[in-house]
Amino acid sequence: MERQKIQEMVKIAVPAILESMVSVIISSIDTKMISVLGKPAISAVSFTSQPKLIFFAVFYALGTAASVFVAQAFGKKDKKEANGYFHLILRIAVILSLILGALSALLAEPIMMLCNRQPDTLDMSVSFFRIIMMFLIFQALTTVLNSSLRGIGKTKVTLISNIAMGATDIIFNYLLIEGHCGFPRLEIVGDAIATVLGTAAAFAVSLFFIIRESDFLSLSGLFKKDRHTDPVILGNVRSKAGDIVIENLLTRVGFLLSSIILSGLSSDQTAVYSVGMILMNYSFAFGDGIQSAVVSLTGRSMGARKYDELKQYLRIGVMIGAICASGLSILYISGASWFFGLFFKDAEAISEGIATSMIVALITVLQILRIICVGAMRGMGETKDPQRISTICVFALNPLLSLLFTAAIPLGIWGIWLSSVISQLAWFLMGVLLCRKHIMRLGTNGGTS
Repeated sequence: MERQKIQEMVKIAVPAILESMVSVIISSIDTKMISVLGKPAISAVSFTSQPKLIFFAVFYALGTAASVFVAQAFGKKDKKEANGYFHLILRIAVILSLILGALSALLAEPIMMLCNRQPDTLDMSVSFFRIIMMFLIFQALTTVLNSSLRGIGKTKVTLISNIAMGATDIIFNYLLIEGHCGFPRLEIVGDAIATVLGTAAAFAVSLFFIIRESDFLSLSGLFKKDRHTDPVILGNVRSKAGDIVIENLLTRVGFLLSSIILSGLSSDQTAVYSVGMILMNYSFAFGDGIQSAVVSLTGRSMGARKYDELKQYLRIGVMIGAICASGLSILYISGASWFFGLFFKDAEAISEGIATSMIVALITVLQILRIICVGAMRGMGETKDPQRISTICVFALNPLLSLLFTAAIPLGIWGIWLSSVISQLAWFLMGVLLCRKHIMRLGTNGGTS
């Protein structure tokens, strides 16, 4: 029975990890292709990440809620309930993406003036951010579609969707950044256009599968005028999805505050930091992929009231996470010189990169195991505790420490990394303790195996 559950976890987790990895690999290639324009270009694009992710956070939260609700309905074999949640969240995503996309594109310059204090990179940041946000709807709808598919275990489809996004992005990066095959040289603008085309390709793949291949989720009746939403579904989306939205927004605002503090350093330092964050994104990709499987399987078990099974899936997820985290940490340290040498030619930058990789290796273990524990809580339907701990660690602790270690104690870029280590450690400890609390509570409620 244990072996069967491991196989089930791996079957869902591997495509989900690969899907997340595709996104990070594309980001790495994107940074490499932009690096031909110099360190200021790398910094310019990096400073659009946090404000962009604040807007995206709403849709990541809606996607997470869709994955949990659909997984629980799938566990009960209730197709009507699953599509009730799916349709409501998709309609919300359409409306919000149009409003937020137009608003953020219109206010691109003041937003980037707030987030980027480097005069030599500001104009490039504004151009990139405006184009990305004008077409926010593709990213928003792809997020909800793919999250819903993960809820029923269809991670292979979401992997194909991300591969389509990556291939399109790389092709048009090549054509538009430097200008090849008769295409104009658009530099940063070309990178932004390629990113938009990539998200449009991903959306097309996911939409095609929902329309033509899915036997559980459907778009039928999505925008019927006389449609009445089940009040229970509406109430759950308002409460639990609202908690996840608040959690994601506060988390992203916290990261934005840290990014603003970071922008006060030189573009040389922030360029090395940005490449170091690519390694962090690889770590997150593994954690996020395993979390997708944990959310899906614990959500199903919760829906079927099989609490012993839920605990087994969590143990398996933690075991897989620990193995992946250890392997990644060793890889980061041993391959640091080669990796940073891909982006920089000067010995000083590479030396800083090697030191950075050691810090990232430590954070990787904390991050992956924390993500899995938070995923299990979400699978159980617990949304308030993840919101509280992210508020404490990311919205409050990390920015305060970043300010302390760069202004009061001038440690420069190493102060930013030190604040990350401390906040990630606190986040990990609280996540593990709260997950354990909810697991013990389930134990008092009985359950079937």
